Amino acid sequence: MLPKNLPFLLLLFGFPAFVMAQNKPANYETKIIAHFKQQSFPDSGLSKENLYRDPMGRKLKVTISNKYIEFDTAQIILKNPYFSEKYEEAEEEKTVVKNFPKSYSVIYDNRLVSLFENGSFACFKLENFDPDQELANKLNTKKFRYHWIINGQLAGLAGKTIYVWNNNDWIKLKSKFPLKNRPILFEDDFYIVYSDCSGEWGGTAYFFQKSTGKTFFTESTCTNTVAKDENGYTLLANLGHGNGFVRIKAIPDPTKLTLAALDKIGQPVNGEALGYRDKSKGFEIKLDQWGFQVFSTFKYHGSTLYIVNLAELTFIAEINNERIELVNPLFFDGLYSHEPVTTTYAEYTLVNLDFYGIGLDREVALLLIKGNKIIKIDWNEYHKH
Repeated sequence: MLPKNLPFLLLLFGFPAFVMAQNKPANYETKIIAHFKQQSFPDSGLSKENLYRDPMGRKLKVTISNKYIEFDTAQIILKNPYFSEKYEEAEEEKTVVKNFPKSYSVIYDNRLVSLFENGSFACFKLENFDPDQELANKLNTKKFRYHWIINGQLAGLAGKTIYVWNNNDWIKLKSKFPLKNRPILFEDDFYIVYSDCSGEWGGTAYFFQKSTGKTFFTESTCTNTVAKDENGYTLLANLGHGNGFVRIKAIPDPTKLTLAALDKIGQPVNGEALGYRDKSKGFEIKLDQWGFQVFSTFKYHGSTLYIVNLAELTFIAEINNERIELVNPLFFDGLYSHEPVTTTYAEYTLVNLDFYGIGLDREVALLLIKGNKIIKIDWNEYHKH
């Protein structure tokens, strides 16, 4: 039987019938306080103004904000159209994960475009998540190994050649491009920003300068979001090792960072990430905290919001130095990702989520943010992680 409020849900989200809606719970503050108490001690005296007592005695302040931000949230499942039972039933872990996308999904022409193990694309219309088989048929004239959005165009690696889609055919990319099997974190007219991550051994953010082919680098363990404003570039880095670690680094001019030798990019130095060899003063640390994680940051009506993971709960918050103010409980669960990537496409923000225990380093889910609507998309089945 269909839910009585189905017409309302379809009108609200424009999503198909398997969407599950979640609006502001009337007692959400009580539930949040109860959750944090459960993570410490039931009689710990935690309150709205004091949600978290740091076991290390630091000054970290976690509160429920008085400025609750209403987000309409939903969850859906998209099926890999090339789903293979032989992968699903395999004993080898690296074979099982092949039902997940080969590279992180992108948004192109108001479609979610994903690449799967057979080298073929699947395309889904963002307004209702119906498959766009017509576009997929046009794209699938080659077998691809990876894909990106480059200069606003859909691009894919086939064999050893990168092609871009000109809305009619695949043509060879003529410009310089630094990647083969990593996602783009950010691109503008001047730079392509990407990164590598070696976990507790560090991570590196790279600024590939389009005009010269030079690459500048800095430590960033491990970059998940890059933003740009009139003051330059901002890197959000996150690591789950230990109790979690977060760093926000501002870079006014990437050419003031250390120049990378081409044969050193992506290579460790004495067991550590190359990023630690950046001895420049071309950056400013805006936030440097441990004990929690931040998977993403995005703009909302002029505010900078963060997707925070703390005490086995993932929520949306504002961060001001040592103060975390929870503004929305998101899905009220422990949503987790090891190496997420956030990309902004005009009115959409897309957060690619991996989870090692489900798909190793492959994308197993996504968050799609548009205005005050957030939808979690799981591949093939619902993943509670």
